[in-house]
Amino acid sequence: MVVDEATRSARAAELAKLGTIIWTPGTDAIEGAEHLTWSDEMAMIFGHAPGTLRLTFDALVELVHPDDVHRVRHVVRAAWIQKRPDEFTFRVIQPGGSVRHVQIHLEIVESAGKPTGMIATGEDVTSFELARQERRRLTIRSRMLSADLAERDILTGLSTRSYLTDEVDRARRSTGGALIIVTTEPSTRPSDALSDADRDELTASVAGLLRAIVGDKVTCGLVGAGLWGVLVTSVEHTDAAALAARIVDRFKRHLFGIRQPTSRLNTWAGVVHFHGDVHASGSDLLVDAEHAAYDARANAIPVTVLDEPVLDQDRIVRCRARVRRAVASSRFALYAQPIVDLRLNQVTRHEILLRVRNETDELVAPWAFLDMAERVGEILAVDKWVVDHALELIGRGAQTSHYQVNISGKSLADPGLLSHVTESIQRHHVRPECLTFEITETALIENRNEALGFASGIREIGCGLALDDFGTGYATLSHLKYLPVDLIKIDGTFVSDLQRSPANQAIVSSMVRLGHDLGIQVAAEHVQDEETIELLKNCGVDFAQGYQTGRPQPIAATPEPPVRSIEFEFRLPPQYTALG
Repeated sequence: MVVDEATRSARAAELAKLGTIIWTPGTDAIEGAEHLTWSDEMAMIFGHAPGTLRLTFDALVELVHPDDVHRVRHVVRAAWIQKRPDEFTFRVIQPGGSVRHVQIHLEIVESAGKPTGMIATGEDVTSFELARQERRRLTIRSRMLSADLAERDILTGLSTRSYLTDEVDRARRSTGGALIIVTTEPSTRPSDALSDADRDELTASVAGLLRAIVGDKVTCGLVGAGLWGVLVTSVEHTDAAALAARIVDRFKRHLFGIRQPTSRLNTWAGVVHFHGDVHASGSDLLVDAEHAAYDARANAIPVTVLDEPVLDQDRIVRCRARVRRAVASSRFALYAQPIVDLRLNQVTRHEILLRVRNETDELVAPWAFLDMAERVGEILAVDKWVVDHALELIGRGAQTSHYQVNISGKSLADPGLLSHVTESIQRHHVRPECLTFEITETALIENRNEALGFASGIREIGCGLALDDFGTGYATLSHLKYLPVDLIKIDGTFVSDLQRSPANQAIVSSMVRLGHDLGIQVAAEHVQDEETIELLKNCGVDFAQGYQTGRPQPIAATPEPPVRSIEFEFRLPPQYTALG
């Protein structure tokens, strides 16, 4: 009889410390079951004391986790219709709300060759399931982690300025040491004679030579346009001044095979020694060594050595004077880089980018200069210069594109910034709907109320608002809650290695979903190849910007009244390279 077979199965399950549910239908439909019983062991697995719950099909369904109900119904129905055993795992919710994982083995009970019921033998496998999930999590985490913790410059493979600064900070808190800054410039031909490809090749060659001189164990990096940093800690017992002199000598004597004729570099170095627990920060020491290198150039000597960091006030005075001179004498130029709308596959925007004239009057990327200006509180003057000159050029052009202009998050604390921007827009007759203001360095936003006032005012006059370097600032996510942002730009560190990094792919996809869920468009920076563009399209990114979509080009408004357009001259030093 069916009861005998079910009883034997239940008895075997009991001996094995398992629970059972026996079902014998009264109709052809499972839901119409007339007899549904469970063992005391199974009742306790579901969180009920034996004999406290009269089991019905509806009651049993109520105990299954809502997300698993459909799958449980499907498996049970398929096993009954196909008359075959099956095994599956699902979750139950106990009366107190606890969730347990239960593994069930289904068997068809037969009598005289006909199915007459079903018995489910189960056990609590919560600990095994959690262990399986943890193994899966660890496998994914291992695959996602980068093997190299250092931030690397894309072209040179050397450490970035921020990474080297952190390493200097670590050294000054422990061993002490010395920081070397080397400045280079082409000596055998005008910089304008070098194409973008030439500059990339020269930059990579300089990086390779520097690595060969200092060795793989010494931390070195690209810290600015034409600026190379080398950190020597006290535990390495290396004479920093002698090493700096050797680098300068090797750089000067080396022939870099960049087209014909070959190129040489004029080279100078600055060295600053520091003890452990010195008051000056890593950024301060970087500035001191950089200024020492410029002093070496000005005095026509290979190396200038500082036995200790410069006094704080002296450093601030020199940095402020340097920034103010640059603003007063307009030692800047503006470039425009195209931005491609991936939905239309065409250029619809341009970002206005700043270039700075260095000590040799060469236009270079501004990142080291802007970092210094922000640290000494002079970035507002630079931002106002950019706004004035960018809007002047845009106003003299056809305004057929959409233009994105950068403003530092630190400048938003100035209550007069909005008035300055509004007045410039009116004075230069720029259509507000053609403008988006990108807030850079969002971590530097000092006054949330002032930032909101600027953002709201910008939106009221018809301009857009974007957050640059999204994903790197500690408070970036909170900004999305109160700033009326139209666009977020995913930081290039998540994009440059997108093809080879599952972690970056996951992060980019998540940022896109977050942005779109909040009604914000998403752009990606530092796009280097067509494969990355395809990945970005698959992730749903709206805009792409980088060398693959177009290098920045100098802006020059045409003087002829009938034309009124913006022209782009093709002679830009590549961004984030040794020579700017």
